[in-house]
Amino acid sequence: MAFEQQQQHLHQHSSPPSPSQVADKRPRSAASPGDGDGGGGGGADKAAPRPKRAQVSKACARCKKLQKGCSEHRPCQRCLKAGLAEQCVAPQASIDAGFWSTRSGDNSPGTLSATSPRGFVVVPREPRPRNFLPPPVLDHCLDRFFSKLRPTIPILTEDYAVKLRRDADAPDSGPESLATVTAICAMVLLQVEDGESFSFPGIIPEKNSRYGRALFEEALGLHQQVYRRSTPSFTQCLLSFFLYACHSVLFHHSQAFIFLREATTLLLLFRPSMEDPYARKLSERLFWVLLVSERSHGIRYRRPVTLQITPGTPAIEKSADLAGFWNLAALFRPLDTSFIALWNQETFSCPPTAASLANIETAINEAVDHTSDLLDTQKANLRVTQLWLRIILWQIRLHLGHLAEDAHPISLTYHYPLEVAKDLVLSTQDLSVDSIKVHGVGITEKLLDIACAVVDVLARIPLTDAVKHGVGARPEDNLRYVRQLITQLPGGKATYDDLLNKHIQHTLPNLVL
Repeated sequence: MAFEQQQQHLHQHSSPPSPSQVADKRPRSAASPGDGDGGGGGGADKAAPRPKRAQVSKACARCKKLQKGCSEHRPCQRCLKAGLAEQCVAPQASIDAGFWSTRSGDNSPGTLSATSPRGFVVVPREPRPRNFLPPPVLDHCLDRFFSKLRPTIPILTEDYAVKLRRDADAPDSGPESLATVTAICAMVLLQVEDGESFSFPGIIPEKNSRYGRALFEEALGLHQQVYRRSTPSFTQCLLSFFLYACHSVLFHHSQAFIFLREATTLLLLFRPSMEDPYARKLSERLFWVLLVSERSHGIRYRRPVTLQITPGTPAIEKSADLAGFWNLAALFRPLDTSFIALWNQETFSCPPTAASLANIETAINEAVDHTSDLLDTQKANLRVTQLWLRIILWQIRLHLGHLAEDAHPISLTYHYPLEVAKDLVLSTQDLSVDSIKVHGVGITEKLLDIACAVVDVLARIPLTDAVKHGVGARPEDNLRYVRQLITQLPGGKATYDDLLNKHIQHTLPNLVL
Protein backbone atom coordinates (compact mmCIF):
# COMPACT_ATOMS: atom_id res chain seq x y z
CA MET A 1 0.00 0.00 0.00
CA ALA A 2 1.37 3.47 -0.78
CA PHE A 3 0.71 4.68 2.74
CA GLU A 4 2.78 1.83 4.16
CA GLN A 5 5.64 2.77 1.82
CA GLN A 6 5.48 6.27 3.17
CA GLN A 7 5.62 4.92 6.71
CA GLN A 8 8.72 2.92 5.83
CA HIS A 9 10.38 6.09 4.53
CA LEU A 10 9.48 7.74 7.80
CA HIS A 11 10.92 4.94 9.91
CA GLN A 12 14.16 4.86 7.94
CA HIS A 13 14.87 8.51 8.62
CA SER A 14 18.00 8.75 10.67
CA SER A 15 18.20 11.54 13.19
CA PRO A 16 21.42 13.44 13.86
CA PRO A 17 23.47 11.84 16.64
CA SER A 18 23.32 13.38 20.09
CA PRO A 19 26.52 14.63 21.74
CA SER A 20 26.77 11.44 23.81
CA GLN A 21 26.69 9.34 20.60
CA VAL A 22 29.60 11.10 18.92
CA ALA A 23 32.85 9.21 19.48
CA ASP A 24 35.97 10.99 20.65
CA LYS A 25 37.84 11.42 17.36
CA ARG A 26 40.91 13.25 18.71
CA PRO A 27 44.12 11.60 17.41
CA ARG A 28 46.05 9.72 20.04
CA SER A 29 49.49 11.10 20.77
CA ALA A 30 52.33 8.86 19.57
CA ALA A 31 54.17 9.51 22.84
CA SER A 32 51.29 8.64 25.11
CA PRO A 33 52.19 6.25 27.92
CA GLY A 34 51.31 2.69 27.06
CA ASP A 35 51.03 3.20 23.30
CA GLY A 36 52.74 0.58 21.08
CA ASP A 37 55.20 1.10 18.29
CA GLY A 38 53.20 2.43 15.39
CA GLY A 39 55.59 0.91 12.84
CA GLY A 40 54.77 -2.68 13.71
CA GLY A 41 58.32 -3.76 12.80
CA GLY A 42 59.46 -7.29 13.59
CA GLY A 43 63.16 -7.00 12.70
CA ALA A 44 66.29 -7.82 14.67
CA ASP A 45 66.00 -4.76 16.87
CA LYS A 46 63.85 -5.57 19.84
CA ALA A 47 62.00 -2.91 21.77
CA ALA A 48 63.50 -2.06 25.11
CA PRO A 49 61.50 -3.29 28.10
CA ARG A 50 59.00 -0.70 29.24
CA PRO A 51 59.60 0.88 32.60
CA LYS A 52 56.98 0.03 35.19
CA ARG A 53 54.31 2.71 35.36
CA ALA A 54 54.23 4.62 38.61
CA GLN A 55 51.11 4.03 40.67
CA VAL A 56 49.10 7.05 41.71
CA SER A 57 46.76 7.25 44.65
CA LYS A 58 43.81 8.53 42.62
CA ALA A 59 43.46 9.14 38.89
CA CYS A 60 41.76 12.25 37.57
CA ALA A 61 38.13 12.04 36.50
CA ARG A 62 38.90 11.91 32.76
CA CYS A 63 41.61 9.22 33.00
CA LYS A 64 39.42 7.20 35.31
CA LYS A 65 36.59 7.26 32.81
CA LEU A 66 38.93 6.35 29.93
CA GLN A 67 40.56 3.68 32.13
CA LYS A 68 43.99 5.05 31.21
CA GLY A 69 47.14 5.73 33.21
CA CYS A 70 47.40 8.99 35.09
CA SER A 71 50.11 10.95 36.94
CA GLU A 72 50.28 12.63 40.32
CA HIS A 73 50.53 16.18 39.00
CA ARG A 74 47.46 18.23 38.06
CA PRO A 75 46.81 18.75 35.26
CA CYS A 76 48.14 15.32 34.29
CA GLN A 77 50.17 14.64 31.15
CA ARG A 78 47.30 12.87 29.34
CA CYS A 79 44.92 15.79 29.78
CA LEU A 80 47.63 18.29 28.84
CA LYS A 81 48.43 16.48 25.60
CA ALA A 82 44.74 16.29 24.73
CA GLY A 83 44.34 20.03 25.33
CA LEU A 84 41.83 19.40 28.12
CA ALA A 85 43.74 20.64 31.14
CA GLU A 86 40.63 22.33 32.54
CA GLN A 87 38.94 18.93 32.81
CA CYS A 88 41.75 17.38 34.87
CA VAL A 89 39.91 17.30 38.17
CA ALA A 90 39.51 14.79 40.94
CA PRO A 91 36.61 12.31 40.57
CA GLN A 92 34.72 14.00 43.40
CA ALA A 93 35.07 17.37 41.71
CA SER A 94 33.75 15.88 38.47
CA ILE A 95 30.34 15.61 40.13
CA ASP A 96 30.20 19.39 40.09
CA ALA A 97 31.45 19.70 36.49
CA GLY A 98 27.84 19.36 35.34
CA PHE A 99 26.85 20.97 32.10
CA TRP A 100 30.29 22.29 31.20
CA SER A 101 31.97 18.86 31.28
CA THR A 102 29.17 17.55 29.05
CA ARG A 103 29.89 20.26 26.50
CA SER A 104 33.54 19.22 26.34
CA GLY A 105 32.72 15.57 25.76
CA ASP A 106 33.22 14.20 29.31
CA ASN A 107 29.73 12.95 30.07
CA SER A 108 30.29 11.86 33.68
CA PRO A 109 28.04 14.04 35.84
CA GLY A 110 28.43 12.01 39.01
CA THR A 111 30.22 9.31 40.95
CA LEU A 112 28.64 6.07 42.07
CA SER A 113 29.42 3.77 44.97
CA ALA A 114 28.65 0.04 45.12
CA THR A 115 28.94 -0.23 48.90
CA SER A 116 25.19 -0.38 49.47
CA PRO A 117 23.69 -3.90 49.38
CA ARG A 118 20.61 -2.49 47.66
CA GLY A 119 22.50 -1.22 44.64
CA PHE A 120 24.40 1.81 43.43
CA VAL A 121 23.86 5.01 45.38
CA VAL A 122 25.16 8.52 44.87
CA VAL A 123 28.20 9.39 46.97
CA PRO A 124 27.38 12.15 49.52
CA ARG A 125 28.72 15.42 48.21
CA GLU A 126 28.80 19.13 48.74
CA PRO A 127 25.96 21.25 47.30
CA ARG A 128 26.14 21.16 43.51
CA PRO A 129 26.89 24.46 41.78
CA ARG A 130 24.02 25.49 39.53
CA ASN A 131 26.22 26.96 36.78
CA PHE A 132 24.89 24.43 34.26
CA LEU A 133 21.28 25.41 35.07
CA PRO A 134 21.20 28.96 36.44
CA PRO A 135 18.07 30.02 38.39
CA PRO A 136 16.98 32.55 35.71
CA VAL A 137 17.02 29.76 33.13
CA LEU A 138 15.00 27.46 35.36
CA ASP A 139 12.50 30.26 36.12
CA HIS A 140 12.06 31.02 32.42
CA CYS A 141 11.65 27.39 31.37
CA LEU A 142 9.11 26.58 34.09
CA ASP A 143 7.14 29.70 33.20
CA ARG A 144 7.12 28.67 29.53
CA PHE A 145 6.07 25.16 30.44
CA PHE A 146 3.04 26.37 32.39
CA SER A 147 2.00 28.85 29.70
CA LYS A 148 2.62 26.72 26.58
CA LEU A 149 2.72 23.02 27.45
CA ARG A 150 0.66 22.56 30.60
CA PRO A 151 -2.70 23.02 28.79
CA THR A 152 -1.87 19.84 26.83
CA ILE A 153 0.15 17.93 29.44
CA PRO A 154 -1.08 19.11 32.88
CA ILE A 155 1.19 16.79 34.85
CA LEU A 156 2.82 19.54 36.90
CA THR A 157 1.45 22.08 39.33
CA GLU A 158 3.29 25.10 40.62
CA ASP A 159 3.43 23.50 44.08
CA TYR A 160 5.03 20.35 42.71
CA ALA A 161 7.47 22.43 40.65
CA VAL A 162 8.52 24.21 43.88
CA LYS A 163 9.00 20.81 45.51
CA LEU A 164 11.16 19.61 42.61
CA ARG A 165 13.35 22.72 42.84
CA ARG A 166 13.71 22.37 46.59
CA ASP A 167 14.67 18.71 46.32
CA ALA A 168 17.06 19.44 43.46
CA ASP A 169 18.89 22.04 45.58
CA ALA A 170 19.14 19.78 48.62
CA PRO A 171 22.75 18.54 48.95
CA ASP A 172 21.72 15.17 50.38
CA SER A 173 18.96 14.38 47.88
CA GLY A 174 19.18 11.90 45.05
CA PRO A 175 19.63 12.91 41.41
CA GLU A 176 16.04 12.30 40.25
CA SER A 177 14.66 15.76 41.12
CA LEU A 178 17.60 17.58 39.53
CA ALA A 179 17.37 15.30 36.50
CA THR A 180 13.64 16.02 36.18
CA VAL A 181 13.91 19.82 36.27
CA THR A 182 16.83 19.60 33.85
CA ALA A 183 14.78 17.45 31.45
CA ILE A 184 11.85 19.89 31.69
CA CYS A 185 14.11 22.79 30.75
CA ALA A 186 15.61 20.78 27.89
CA MET A 187 12.16 19.95 26.52
CA VAL A 188 11.05 23.59 26.66
CA LEU A 189 14.17 24.82 24.87
CA LEU A 190 13.97 22.13 22.21
CA GLN A 191 10.23 22.21 21.54
CA VAL A 192 8.83 25.60 22.53
CA GLU A 193 11.63 28.07 21.82
CA ASP A 194 13.13 29.03 18.48
CA GLY A 195 16.18 26.81 18.26
CA GLU A 196 18.41 29.37 16.54
CA SER A 197 17.62 32.20 18.97
CA PHE A 198 19.11 33.14 22.33
CA SER A 199 16.69 33.05 25.26
CA PHE A 200 19.36 33.87 27.85
CA PRO A 201 21.79 36.49 26.46
CA GLY A 202 24.52 37.30 28.93
CA ILE A 203 23.87 34.11 30.92
CA ILE A 204 24.40 31.23 28.49
CA PRO A 205 26.59 31.64 25.38
CA GLU A 206 24.58 29.04 23.48
CA LYS A 207 21.63 29.11 21.16
CA ASN A 208 18.47 27.44 22.43
CA SER A 209 18.84 24.21 20.46
CA ARG A 210 22.49 23.66 21.43
CA TYR A 211 21.89 24.53 25.07
CA GLY A 212 18.76 22.38 25.14
CA ARG A 213 20.73 19.40 23.81
CA ALA A 214 23.40 19.95 26.46
CA LEU A 215 20.78 20.02 29.22
CA PHE A 216 19.24 16.88 27.75
CA GLU A 217 22.60 15.11 27.88
CA GLU A 218 22.99 16.23 31.49
CA ALA A 219 19.55 14.84 32.34
CA LEU A 220 20.43 11.52 30.67
CA GLY A 221 23.60 11.30 32.74
CA LEU A 222 21.69 11.97 35.94
CA HIS A 223 19.05 9.44 34.93
CA GLN A 224 21.72 6.73 34.97
CA GLN A 225 22.36 7.48 38.65
CA VAL A 226 18.74 7.13 39.75
CA TYR A 227 18.25 4.10 41.96
CA ARG A 228 15.68 1.67 40.50
CA ARG A 229 13.29 0.99 43.34
CA SER A 230 10.60 -1.67 43.22
CA THR A 231 8.13 1.07 44.17
CA PRO A 232 9.14 4.10 42.08
CA SER A 233 8.43 7.67 43.02
CA PHE A 234 6.21 9.97 41.00
CA THR A 235 9.26 12.08 40.17
CA GLN A 236 10.86 9.05 38.50
CA CYS A 237 7.76 8.65 36.34
CA LEU A 238 7.95 12.30 35.36
CA LEU A 239 11.65 12.01 34.55
CA SER A 240 11.13 9.11 32.15
CA PHE A 241 8.28 10.95 30.42
CA PHE A 242 10.27 14.14 29.86
CA LEU A 243 13.25 12.18 28.56
CA TYR A 244 10.87 10.47 26.13
CA ALA A 245 9.58 13.88 25.06
CA CYS A 246 13.11 15.19 24.45
CA HIS A 247 14.02 12.14 22.38
CA SER A 248 10.87 12.67 20.30
CA VAL A 249 11.73 16.30 19.62
CA LEU A 250 15.18 15.22 18.42
CA PHE A 251 13.75 12.50 16.11
CA HIS A 252 15.26 9.71 18.23
CA HIS A 253 12.21 7.53 17.71
CA SER A 254 13.68 4.26 18.97
CA GLN A 255 15.12 5.82 22.12
CA ALA A 256 11.84 7.66 22.64
CA PHE A 257 10.00 4.35 22.57
CA ILE A 258 12.35 2.94 25.22
CA PHE A 259 11.71 5.81 27.63
CA LEU A 260 7.98 5.81 26.87
CA ARG A 261 7.76 2.14 27.85
CA GLU A 262 9.84 2.87 30.93
CA ALA A 263 7.48 5.67 31.95
CA THR A 264 4.37 3.50 31.54
CA THR A 265 5.98 0.65 33.47
CA LEU A 266 7.03 2.91 36.33
CA LEU A 267 3.55 4.41 36.52
CA LEU A 268 2.00 0.94 36.74
CA LEU A 269 4.31 0.21 39.70
CA PHE A 270 3.71 3.59 41.35
CA ARG A 271 1.78 3.57 44.64
CA PRO A 272 0.35 7.05 45.29
CA SER A 273 -0.42 6.26 48.94
CA MET A 274 3.32 6.38 49.63
CA GLU A 275 3.77 9.78 48.00
CA ASP A 276 2.74 13.34 48.71
CA PRO A 277 -1.04 13.80 48.85
CA TYR A 278 -1.24 15.90 45.68
CA ALA A 279 0.81 13.37 43.71
CA ARG A 280 -2.26 11.14 43.37
CA LYS A 281 -4.11 13.66 41.21
CA LEU A 282 -1.03 14.33 39.10
CA SER A 283 -0.43 10.60 38.63
CA GLU A 284 -4.00 10.22 37.32
CA ARG A 285 -3.34 12.95 34.77
CA LEU A 286 0.00 11.39 33.87
CA PHE A 287 -1.80 8.12 33.18
CA TRP A 288 -3.89 9.76 30.47
CA VAL A 289 -0.93 11.72 29.09
CA LEU A 290 1.01 8.48 28.75
CA LEU A 291 -2.01 6.69 27.27
CA VAL A 292 -2.37 9.39 24.60
CA SER A 293 1.38 9.47 23.95
CA GLU A 294 1.73 5.69 23.80
CA ARG A 295 -1.20 5.12 21.46
CA SER A 296 -0.23 8.01 19.22
CA HIS A 297 3.35 6.72 19.08
CA GLY A 298 2.11 3.17 18.59
CA ILE A 299 0.02 4.17 15.57
CA ARG A 300 2.70 6.30 13.95
CA TYR A 301 5.45 3.69 14.29
CA ARG A 302 3.39 0.49 14.58
CA ARG A 303 4.45 -0.27 18.15
CA PRO A 304 2.58 -2.22 20.83
CA VAL A 305 1.11 -0.44 23.85
CA THR A 306 1.25 -1.13 27.57
CA LEU A 307 -1.53 0.81 29.28
CA GLN A 308 -5.06 -0.56 29.30
CA ILE A 309 -8.36 0.94 30.34
CA THR A 310 -9.82 -1.13 33.15
CA PRO A 311 -12.40 -0.60 35.91
CA GLY A 312 -9.55 0.76 38.03
CA THR A 313 -8.47 3.34 35.46
CA PRO A 314 -8.68 6.96 36.70
CA ALA A 315 -11.87 8.65 35.57
CA ILE A 316 -11.73 11.56 33.16
CA GLU A 317 -12.55 14.49 35.43
CA LYS A 318 -14.62 17.36 34.11
CA SER A 319 -13.10 20.77 34.77
CA ALA A 320 -13.16 23.94 32.73
CA ASP A 321 -9.41 24.60 32.85
CA LEU A 322 -8.60 21.07 31.65
CA ALA A 323 -11.35 20.73 29.04
CA GLY A 324 -8.89 20.53 26.14
CA PHE A 325 -6.82 17.87 27.85
CA TRP A 326 -9.80 15.65 28.65
CA ASN A 327 -11.13 16.05 25.11
CA LEU A 328 -7.76 14.76 23.89
CA ALA A 329 -7.95 11.81 26.28
CA ALA A 330 -11.47 11.06 25.05
CA LEU A 331 -10.16 10.92 21.47
CA PHE A 332 -7.81 8.05 22.32
CA ARG A 333 -9.99 6.26 24.86
CA PRO A 334 -11.83 4.09 22.27
CA LEU A 335 -8.53 2.96 20.74
CA ASP A 336 -7.93 -0.06 22.95
CA THR A 337 -5.13 -2.60 22.67
CA SER A 338 -7.14 -4.66 20.18
CA PHE A 339 -7.39 -1.61 17.89
CA ILE A 340 -3.60 -1.15 18.04
CA ALA A 341 -3.18 -4.87 17.35
CA LEU A 342 -5.50 -4.51 14.34
CA TRP A 343 -3.48 -1.56 13.08
CA ASN A 344 -0.29 -3.61 13.48
CA GLN A 345 -1.95 -6.38 11.42
CA GLU A 346 -1.90 -8.93 14.20
CA THR A 347 -3.57 -12.24 13.35
CA PHE A 348 -7.05 -12.47 14.87
CA SER A 349 -9.12 -15.55 15.50
CA CYS A 350 -12.20 -13.30 15.37
CA PRO A 351 -11.65 -10.35 13.03
CA PRO A 352 -13.29 -7.05 14.05
CA THR A 353 -16.68 -6.31 12.62
CA ALA A 354 -17.80 -3.26 10.69
CA ALA A 355 -20.10 -2.40 13.59
CA SER A 356 -17.22 -2.26 16.07
CA LEU A 357 -15.30 0.12 13.82
CA ALA A 358 -18.43 2.24 13.46
CA ASN A 359 -18.63 2.50 17.25
CA ILE A 360 -15.03 3.67 17.39
CA GLU A 361 -15.71 6.25 14.69
CA THR A 362 -18.70 7.58 16.60
CA ALA A 363 -16.64 7.89 19.78
CA ILE A 364 -13.90 9.78 17.94
CA ASN A 365 -16.39 12.16 16.32
CA GLU A 366 -18.10 12.89 19.65
CA ALA A 367 -14.94 13.19 21.74
CA VAL A 368 -14.31 16.89 21.13
CA ASP A 369 -16.66 19.29 22.89
CA HIS A 370 -16.80 22.25 20.53
CA THR A 371 -18.69 24.34 23.08
CA SER A 372 -15.70 24.41 25.46
CA ASP A 373 -13.66 27.56 25.80
CA LEU A 374 -10.30 26.31 24.53
CA LEU A 375 -6.94 27.92 23.88
CA ASP A 376 -5.66 28.05 20.31
CA THR A 377 -2.96 25.51 21.15
CA GLN A 378 -5.64 23.11 22.41
CA LYS A 379 -7.82 23.68 19.35
CA ALA A 380 -4.90 22.99 17.02
CA ASN A 381 -3.98 19.73 18.71
CA LEU A 382 -7.56 18.49 18.96
CA ARG A 383 -8.59 19.34 15.40
CA VAL A 384 -5.51 17.88 13.72
CA THR A 385 -5.53 14.77 15.91
CA GLN A 386 -9.22 14.08 15.34
CA LEU A 387 -8.86 14.32 11.57
CA TRP A 388 -5.72 12.17 11.69
CA LEU A 389 -7.55 9.44 13.61
CA ARG A 390 -10.30 9.49 10.98
CA ILE A 391 -7.64 8.83 8.35
CA ILE A 392 -6.22 5.95 10.41
CA LEU A 393 -9.67 4.41 10.72
CA TRP A 394 -10.24 4.86 6.98
CA GLN A 395 -6.98 3.04 6.23
CA ILE A 396 -8.03 0.12 8.44
CA ARG A 397 -11.33 -0.11 6.59
CA LEU A 398 -9.49 0.02 3.28
CA HIS A 399 -7.29 -2.87 4.39
CA LEU A 400 -10.32 -4.89 5.53
CA GLY A 401 -12.28 -4.19 2.34
CA HIS A 402 -15.08 -2.19 4.00
CA LEU A 403 -15.05 0.71 1.52
CA ALA A 404 -17.18 1.31 -1.57
CA GLU A 405 -17.49 3.86 -4.38
CA ASP A 406 -20.81 5.21 -3.13
CA ALA A 407 -21.65 4.58 0.50
CA HIS A 408 -23.17 6.20 3.52
CA PRO A 409 -21.66 7.66 5.60
CA ILE A 410 -19.00 9.28 3.47
CA SER A 411 -16.26 7.82 5.69
CA LEU A 412 -16.96 4.44 4.01
CA THR A 413 -16.03 5.75 0.55
CA TYR A 414 -12.69 5.63 -1.21
CA HIS A 415 -12.46 9.40 -1.61
CA TYR A 416 -13.00 10.20 2.09
CA PRO A 417 -9.43 11.60 2.66
CA LEU A 418 -10.26 14.43 0.26
CA GLU A 419 -13.09 15.41 2.59
CA VAL A 420 -10.74 15.22 5.57
CA ALA A 421 -8.25 17.50 3.81
CA LYS A 422 -10.97 20.05 3.17
CA ASP A 423 -12.00 19.94 6.83
CA LEU A 424 -8.36 20.35 7.83
CA VAL A 425 -8.05 23.53 5.79
CA LEU A 426 -11.25 24.98 7.24
CA SER A 427 -10.36 24.07 10.84
CA THR A 428 -6.79 25.41 10.87
CA GLN A 429 -7.03 28.59 8.79
CA ASP A 430 -8.04 30.62 11.84
CA LEU A 431 -5.13 29.32 13.94
CA SER A 432 -1.61 30.70 14.03
CA VAL A 433 1.31 28.52 13.02
CA ASP A 434 2.83 28.98 16.49
CA SER A 435 -0.24 27.39 18.10
CA ILE A 436 0.33 24.31 15.93
CA LYS A 437 4.12 24.01 16.05
CA VAL A 438 4.24 24.09 19.87
CA HIS A 439 3.09 20.45 19.82
CA GLY A 440 6.34 19.35 18.24
CA VAL A 441 7.17 16.87 15.55
CA GLY A 442 4.21 14.61 16.36
CA ILE A 443 1.70 16.98 14.80
CA THR A 444 3.89 17.31 11.69
CA GLU A 445 3.81 13.55 11.23
CA LYS A 446 0.02 13.51 11.55
CA LEU A 447 -0.30 16.11 8.81
CA LEU A 448 2.08 14.06 6.67
CA ASP A 449 -0.16 10.99 7.08
CA ILE A 450 -3.20 13.00 5.98
CA ALA A 451 -1.37 14.44 2.97
CA CYS A 452 -0.11 11.00 1.87
CA ALA A 453 -3.63 9.58 2.09
CA VAL A 454 -4.86 12.40 -0.15
CA VAL A 455 -2.13 11.62 -2.68
CA ASP A 456 -3.11 7.94 -2.65
CA VAL A 457 -6.73 8.82 -3.38
CA LEU A 458 -5.88 11.29 -6.15
CA ALA A 459 -3.78 8.57 -7.80
CA ARG A 460 -6.87 6.35 -8.02
CA ILE A 461 -9.69 8.86 -8.47
CA PRO A 462 -9.40 11.52 -11.21
CA LEU A 463 -10.12 15.07 -10.11
CA THR A 464 -13.25 15.17 -12.24
CA ASP A 465 -14.61 12.21 -10.28
CA ALA A 466 -13.70 13.98 -7.05
CA VAL A 467 -15.81 16.94 -8.10
CA LYS A 468 -18.60 14.53 -9.02
CA HIS A 469 -18.51 13.14 -5.47
CA GLY A 470 -19.01 16.61 -4.10
CA VAL A 471 -15.70 16.70 -2.24
CA GLY A 472 -14.53 20.02 -3.63
CA ALA A 473 -13.60 21.76 -6.84
CA ARG A 474 -9.83 21.66 -6.32
CA PRO A 475 -8.55 18.95 -3.96
CA GLU A 476 -5.01 19.71 -5.08
CA ASP A 477 -5.36 23.17 -3.51
CA ASN A 478 -6.11 21.58 -0.17
CA LEU A 479 -3.10 19.32 -0.59
CA ARG A 480 -0.95 22.33 -1.42
CA TYR A 481 -2.16 24.05 1.75
CA VAL A 482 -1.29 21.02 3.89
CA ARG A 483 2.15 20.80 2.32
CA GLN A 484 2.87 24.48 2.95
CA LEU A 485 1.76 24.03 6.56
CA ILE A 486 4.10 21.06 6.98
CA THR A 487 7.09 23.13 5.85
CA GLN A 488 6.43 25.62 8.69
CA LEU A 489 6.32 22.99 11.45
CA PRO A 490 9.11 21.15 13.31
CA GLY A 491 11.03 18.87 10.96
CA GLY A 492 8.94 19.97 7.99
CA LYS A 493 11.59 21.48 5.76
CA ALA A 494 14.37 19.14 6.80
CA THR A 495 12.53 15.82 6.67
CA TYR A 496 8.80 15.57 6.11
CA ASP A 497 8.37 17.78 3.06
CA ASP A 498 11.01 15.67 1.31
CA LEU A 499 9.16 12.49 2.33
CA LEU A 500 5.90 13.91 0.97
CA ASN A 501 7.58 14.96 -2.27
CA LYS A 502 9.04 11.46 -2.74
CA HIS A 503 5.62 9.94 -2.13
CA ILE A 504 4.07 12.27 -4.70
CA GLN A 505 6.75 11.47 -7.28
CA HIS A 506 6.30 7.74 -6.71
CA THR A 507 2.50 7.70 -6.59
CA LEU A 508 1.33 10.65 -8.67
CA PRO A 509 4.25 12.01 -10.71
CA ASN A 510 2.03 14.20 -12.90
CA LEU A 511 0.67 16.16 -9.93
CA VAL A 512 1.97 19.74 -9.83
CA LEU A 513 1.64 21.67 -6.58
